Amino acid sequence: MSQTDYLTNRILTEDTVYVQYRKTAKAPNIAQPHTHCGYEIYYFQHGEATYIIGDKVYALKPGDMLLFRGEIVHLVKPSERVPYLRSILNFREDACGSLDALVQKKLAQLFGASGGQIIHWTEEERGQIEHLFFSIAQEARRREVGYQDMMHALLTVLVLRIIRKHEADLVRNRIIRGNGQREANIERTLHILNQKFRNRISLEDVAEQVHLNKHYLCHCFKQVTGLTINQYVTKLRVDEGKRLLLHTNKPVVVIAEEVGVGTAAQFSRMFRQQVGVSPNAYRRGCHVD
Repeated sequence: MSQTDYLTNRILTEDTVYVQYRKTAKAPNIAQPHTHCGYEIYYFQHGEATYIIGDKVYALKPGDMLLFRGEIVHLVKPSERVPYLRSILNFREDACGSLDALVQKKLAQLFGASGGQIIHWTEEERGQIEHLFFSIAQEARRREVGYQDMMHALLTVLVLRIIRKHEADLVRNRIIRGNGQREANIERTLHILNQKFRNRISLEDVAEQVHLNKHYLCHCFKQVTGLTINQYVTKLRVDEGKRLLLHTNKPVVVIAEEVGVGTAAQFSRMFRQQVGVSPNAYRRGCHVD
């Protein structure tokens, strides 16, 4: 939730697959909760990072791969101490339309988890996975005759490898790598915030529900997410406000109440600080962010 990744949405409107291969630079919205259309395959190759998808917190290691629907709010907090390297594939559901019905069902289940799904590739397996990413990126860059068909074929191979890996890990009962207590505390906190941000919730209420001292909770939340609790809740409220502005005719005063802010003046001030325009200007199509 919060910011919408308009670049990914635009590319997936024009093409069915969007690849970013061995990216090291930080994207402008990397530290902010954001959403986009389609599915995402996020392959972590080097560094240290914490990734949040919905209510789940993942402490990533090289070789980890995250699978999730882009519509789920997500953000990543890479460590500043070491280089950050990842490859990303975003694709529309119809990009794998050639798969048979059973595999399509498995694909939907795999990407359907509310907190995403994680699998881990061994060092021996990573070469093949990285070669598939490289090949897809090469087709996208060269754009030679039939490049879209080649990208779809390579994506299909990657997806099938992922499904087989996931099922093999389930059989071996190795798919879940437990987080520490700190991450578990933040997952509970995220669940509460994502469910109750439309209400008037206080820090004391949240701390009581997760059975933590409020100062310690704030410290852990900032450490894991890179945001304060207030910043995170503000992002959720602004994003819900965007949705209501674009898809309903409700007046700003009603929207303010529904997103848990209170008055129209408070909501307008918060909205302008986050988005760069007033709620009414945003409704008219002035999308600065």
